[in-house]
Amino acid sequence: MQSEQHADPTPATESLNRKPRHSKKYERFGEVVRYLTVDELGQLFDNIDNYNHKLMFEIIYELGCRVGEFVKIQVKHLNFSRSTVFFPAENTKTKHARISYLPRGLTNEVKSMLKQKGLVTKRSERTRNANAYLFHPGKRRNKPYTENRIRQIFQRYVTKAGLQQVYGKDSLGRNLKMFTVHSLRHSHIFHYVVDRGVALPIVQKQVGHRSLKTTSVYLQPSTERITEAYSKVHNKEK
Repeated sequence: MQSEQHADPTPATESLNRKPRHSKKYERFGEVVRYLTVDELGQLFDNIDNYNHKLMFEIIYELGCRVGEFVKIQVKHLNFSRSTVFFPAENTKTKHARISYLPRGLTNEVKSMLKQKGLVTKRSERTRNANAYLFHPGKRRNKPYTENRIRQIFQRYVTKAGLQQVYGKDSLGRNLKMFTVHSLRHSHIFHYVVDRGVALPIVQKQVGHRSLKTTSVYLQPSTERITEAYSKVHNKEK
């Protein structure tokens, strides 16, 4: 969290004349956080027929990371015994290092994939070529995917799953798509904070928000909770 700055109080007249600050952090998302429901997420994963692609998006979702952080994950950033991924400060948007948890099942899948590639020894499980990227195009292990390529792959599958929608147009009249790969990050926060009840500070650390206030944006009923609540009411009335 940012340290408090101790400065002289602002004079009342200056405070009144100053234009209010408007946070634009979530302006592009409008009033709706664009996330996938649990059912929609399952539908998306069911429509991904490429194992590596499915593993990529499952990892992005479970880490709650940004796509720019994901593409920079290298073998040396993985800790199999702790089931964690290390994000160096220089690889994060906030320029603050963090360690995020990856479910044990996914960690084991990643380990198996790296063993098949020869990047982790099969018996001793020692790392080979620690600088190799976790996911890379073709056989070029020391060259990561570009962020745009990950976005393109995601759009292919979210469209294939029949989930994509247009929610508006930009200033140039182009369609704005409801779901992007960043929606996986939103989905992680929503599912773990609202649906699974994980403490807000824990999710904040997992996804790398600098402020708890940013994470608290997601403290609103999810679509599933709204549907469940209204369904109960209507079922009682029948």
